[in-house]
Formats: sequence, C-alpha cells, structure tokens
Amino acid sequence: MEQSEKLACELNSQSRISVTPNSANASATRHLRLGILFCIAATTFYSFSNVCFKELKTLDIDIRWTLCLKEMICVCCVTPVIVVQCFRRRYTWPAWSWIVFILIGGFVCQFIGARLHIWAIGTVGLVVSIPLMQAANLTGSVGIGRVFLGERVAPRCRLAICVMLMAICCLFFGPKPHDAETIAQPIVSNTLLIGAIGAVTAGLAYSIYIVFLRRASNSRQMPVSFIAVEITGIGAVIFGFEFLHDHGYQISAFWANMPFRAWLLVGISGLFNMIGFLFQINGLRYIMVARAQMISVLQIVIGTLFGVFFYHEMTNVMVWLGLTLTVLGIYIVSTPDKKELSADKNVESDGGQDLTVNS
Repeated sequence: MEQSEKLACELNSQSRISVTPNSANASATRHLRLGILFCIAATTFYSFSNVCFKELKTLDIDIRWTLCLKEMICVCCVTPVIVVQCFRRRYTWPAWSWIVFILIGGFVCQFIGARLHIWAIGTVGLVVSIPLMQAANLTGSVGIGRVFLGERVAPRCRLAICVMLMAICCLFFGPKPHDAETIAQPIVSNTLLIGAIGAVTAGLAYSIYIVFLRRASNSRQMPVSFIAVEITGIGAVIFGFEFLHDHGYQISAFWANMPFRAWLLVGISGLFNMIGFLFQINGLRYIMVARAQMISVLQIVIGTLFGVFFYHEMTNVMVWLGLTLTVLGIYIVSTPDKKELSADKNVESDGGQDLTVNS
C-alpha cells in the first residue's frame, strides 16, 4: 500500500513537471495574441482618426481648436465611468508619483508629438509623413525601451524591425516629391524637408511617450481610465489655452462659423482616437514596447491605402513593395518562437485589465 502511494506521488510530481511549462507557454501565447489584437485595433482606429484630421485641414479650421475638441471627447466619455466607480467604491486612485510621471509623458506627447504629427500630415501628406514618423518612432522606442525598461529585443523581432525599416524606405522613396500630396500649392524642396524633419521629431517624441505609457500601464497602481483621462486632458488644456490666447475668450462667433462637417469630423476623429487609445493602453499591458511599436507600423499600410484610393496620391512599384514588406514584418513579429515566449513571459503576463476601469 505504501509503495503504491509513493508511486502515485511520483507520477503526480512528474505530471506537474511536464504540464507546468506547457501551461505557462500557453498562457504567454494567449497574452501575446491578445496584446497583438489590441495593438492592431489601436492602430486601425488611429489611422481613421488621422484621415479625419486630414479632411479638417482642407476646411481651414484652427488645428489647435480641433485637437482640443478631439481630446475633450475622451475626457467627457471616460470621466463618468471614473465617477460611477468612485461612488461604488471600486476605484483605486494612483499615487502622486505616478500622476506626475504620466503628466510628463503626456506633455511630451501632446505638446510636441501631436502638433508636429498633424502638421506634417497636412504639409507633406500621408504617404511621406507616416513612414518617417513610424521609422523614428520604431527605432526610438526600441532603443529607449531597452535602456529604461530593460526590454531585450529577440532575434526574430530584430528581423521584423529590419523588414519594416526596409518597407518604410520603400514607401518613403517610392512616390516622387511632387506626387506625395495633392494640395493646391506644389510642395517645394524646402517644404518637403521641413515637413520631413517635423515628422521625424514627432516620431521621436512619441517613442519617449510610449515608453512612459508602457511603464505606467504595466503597473497595477495606474488604472487605464485614469491614464486615458490624464493624457487627453493634458492635450485639451494645452491646445485649448493656446487657441483662446490667440483668438480671445469670446469664441461664440468662431463656433457659429464652424461648419457642421467640421464638427462631424472632429467628433468622429475624437471617438476613433479614444477607442484606439484605450486599446493601445491595454495592448501595452500584455506585450513589450518593441513588439507594440512594430505592429503600429500598420498605420503605413492603412494611411497609404487611404491616400491612394481616396486622395489620389500617386504610387509606384516601390510603394506596393513597401506595403508587402510591412505585412510580412507584422507576420514575423506576430509569430514568435518558444524562446521568445519564455523570454517575454515575465513581461507579457502582467496584463489583464478592463478597457476603462481598474478596480
């Protein structure tokens, strides 16, 4: 009887040893796939928001006013959720150190990145600005994430980065400068250079911000809803104050002259931006900065397709080769091997939050 019990105990211990690694890898795989889906959804909604802002550029509406309204949509939609959770005593307020941390990251994103981002799109077009922005964002995020977050880039991710940088080069050098954007005045070389510098600077600012966001979203002390309200609230305050400072505090006439189409585009853009932002925060809870930013390169594909089919931006073989390489790079980064799963397990298994609340 004792021998049979010992044999049963040995068999149980062996089964635990054999099952535990498999279950851990399965959990890491689920987290990875969920994070990838979140980031793909975020990229898609961000791309739609960019297209709406490109339409607003043609209506000659002050960009600071439109940015303020866009960010206010997220504040107005998410703040009631926080209030309800507070009344139900199910909301956890973050420490002041985390609030200041997000404040710095939000300032870099909104004051530097967002303004240069929208300005570059309106100046040199989607086909030129988005590849440059994504290249600077991707390389900057990988480097800063490695230094400040200690996130190592696996060989497969390095291959995906190289493929995506090749895709970005193809997309940037594919169209000729005069084909990059169909606007009233032709793009001269100086304008193209200044717009390109603005796009690169915006990408670097976003890379700094995304590392801040990754650090905060991966902490149990920062609710997703609080991050969303604080980041978008910073943008609303910055752009709203600048607009009121230049146009005065009596803006009723400006509101009356703003066409209905502009209000509609601002609302749609703000809604897409809010949804994309919530997806992005949750995606960063599951996957590392390098992987998330490589998936965000999908904006190039969506932005280029919108530019070609809706704005009649010129393309050639290089552009379509770049799109193909982008899809290939996303496929590579979305199918990691077992070594990558085991290396990323500690990073990717800290997710699991709702889209808007954190109890």
